Amino acid sequence: MRLSLRWAAATALAVAATGLAATPAAAAPARNVFVDCQAPDGGSGGDAASAINNLAAINAMELGPKTTIKFRAGTVCVGRLEPKGSGSAAHPILFTSYGEGPKPIIQGDGGEWAVHLVDNSHVTIEKLHVTNPAPVTAKRTGIQYNSTTPEPKAGLVLRDLEISDVAGWGNKTGANSGWFAYSAGISVQALPEGQVGYLDGITVTGNYIHDTGGGGIKISRKGTDYHKNVYLARNTIRAVGGDGIVVHASDRPLIEHNLFDEGGAGKYPYVDGNFAGMWPINSVDPVFQYNEVTRQRPTIFDSTAWDCDGGIKGSCVYQYNYSHDNAGGFYLGCQSCTEFPNYRATAILRFNIAQDDCRIAGNAAGDNASPLWIYNNTFFCASQKVDWAVPTGNSRIANNIIHAPSGTLPTAAGITYDANVYHGGVSAPASDARAITADPGLAAPGTATGYGDVDGYKLLAGSPALGSGSLVEGVGGRDYFGNPIEGAVSRGAYNGAGVPPVVHESIERAYNNVAVSSDLNPNTGGFSTSGRSYSGQGLEKAGLVPGRTVTVLGADFVWHPRPYGWTDNVKAAGQTIALHGQGARLVLLGAGAFKVREGVFKVAYTDGTVEEKTVRFGDQWDATAPEGGVVVARASYHNRTQTSYKNPATGQTTESGVSVFGYAVPLDPARTVATVTLPAGSPLADAGFHVFDMKIAS
Repeated sequence: MRLSLRWAAATALAVAATGLAATPAAAAPARNVFVDCQAPDGGSGGDAASAINNLAAINAMELGPKTTIKFRAGTVCVGRLEPKGSGSAAHPILFTSYGEGPKPIIQGDGGEWAVHLVDNSHVTIEKLHVTNPAPVTAKRTGIQYNSTTPEPKAGLVLRDLEISDVAGWGNKTGANSGWFAYSAGISVQALPEGQVGYLDGITVTGNYIHDTGGGGIKISRKGTDYHKNVYLARNTIRAVGGDGIVVHASDRPLIEHNLFDEGGAGKYPYVDGNFAGMWPINSVDPVFQYNEVTRQRPTIFDSTAWDCDGGIKGSCVYQYNYSHDNAGGFYLGCQSCTEFPNYRATAILRFNIAQDDCRIAGNAAGDNASPLWIYNNTFFCASQKVDWAVPTGNSRIANNIIHAPSGTLPTAAGITYDANVYHGGVSAPASDARAITADPGLAAPGTATGYGDVDGYKLLAGSPALGSGSLVEGVGGRDYFGNPIEGAVSRGAYNGAGVPPVVHESIERAYNNVAVSSDLNPNTGGFSTSGRSYSGQGLEKAGLVPGRTVTVLGADFVWHPRPYGWTDNVKAAGQTIALHGQGARLVLLGAGAFKVREGVFKVAYTDGTVEEKTVRFGDQWDATAPEGGVVVARASYHNRTQTSYKNPATGQTTESGVSVFGYAVPLDPARTVATVTLPAGSPLADAGFHVFDMKIAS
């Protein structure tokens, strides 16, 4: 079993194997073929002035090494690109663009694919935009690769592409459920089992995939004749109707620096069944690192950021990843859920950060024999309870920070707890002899906006989590932030030196709570610990429209510039926020929670003086404002956790309207404000003040 970090350079993994496909014996001259589907008929393709104007002419050619097919920028070719031939490792066939303007579009005709590669080796496709729209969804892809002969293939490179508007199948149930596995923006298939060759070298990097039914990137294969040198990196996948990345039948695949947001959404959304963020199946030693998965919609059971599925040999490693607000939570262990054998691979979850991703379904099919090691992760669950199911076959939970309002952790023989931090409403298991229940001293929990913006999960100087952890087997060689693991080990995802208290450069940088959710995905909201939130659409009807200016008590605010489901307010916990300027009043937008309607703010001026100001908001449910305040908007309904996984309308309730309030406090107009410190409290979504914005007004 491989338990140490694999530090091979990404470029080495991306290099394709050589000589696996037949190539001409003699070196062929370089050949450029120009394509402009808006050009007149009769072009030879030899230069831009005589460009070929259709895909059929390209499909009729036998391509070879040193051939480059160039599509003119800003043009659209309708039909199917189905090239013949293979390049060589040194001189792959290249499909690219030329000229200035948007990426040229290959627009499928609604068939099973827009670009189809069959048994090609050493082919690179880059700088194109591939679509395959249709009025009705079906088994459909943007780019599809098929291996159909017994010989191995090599050198598939897909990079810097946009793939969108692919009307793939979004229903994993029913008579056509098999279509779901093949529908995606990019699909690599090597079937049937044992009869076709694997690919040595699958490199998928830097692509933008969105609005594709069925999912983003899927690599499919059965059997144990695994694909080799599989490298998926720096891909952005948004609003697709299924899984973000699925890696099937691959030997030591590396999946890193990818983003998957809004799984289940888009023009061709998920219909029924299950999907998850990024996961392997039937593979050897897969590694997923530096990735981000966010805001997936609910499914029957899954919708987790990460998943270790059936047929995994060795270890299944998730490290240095960030996730937030996925309907299914953090991790699904499903090694016994599939048609493939359960080899009881060790799933290693280390140095990840989870923001309101609080569920671990570690033995989803009752599999209590697959080891699960959960080391040095930081779980900050502002509005979600901790909900963990952990296998009892050699599961180890060490050095984690678990900060949540509630939840119970499983205890049984075969589950070992060591040196974790349990804070909020989570009780420490009696078996954890070195448990800490004090505040872990996270610098600014809840404020992360992406994989590279997580400094709020560093540890403050004086944190009890600093240097107090356990050096356990399989902990790895570095933390989330790149600090080495040596000597004393801290708890949580940070192993560096303690940091000073944070002064937030703006209120947006201090946002640590999701108060407003979309009616299409109400589960992302977390204004309260019960998962209640404002409806974005409900507030729009009441006059608060995202990106538009609203004037409150003489101050102009831009309402909710971020997408719904992202942090949008500060749950007050004593944060200090820079706010520079002069004026007669400080105007605030916000609301109280759990009957808290009053809080003391501290205004510090540049001359060193500090004034205490009492701010009064209504409770979220109140229809009227306290004296001196105003109701900025009142929505007739609000959102809560869906009661039906496939019907987001069950997340709306009219049992109570909700309000946003405004309030102003006087300032000394002769002095300059430097900072505002919010009332003390907890960053969890329990009782306290929520502030959307604040401005200095004349």
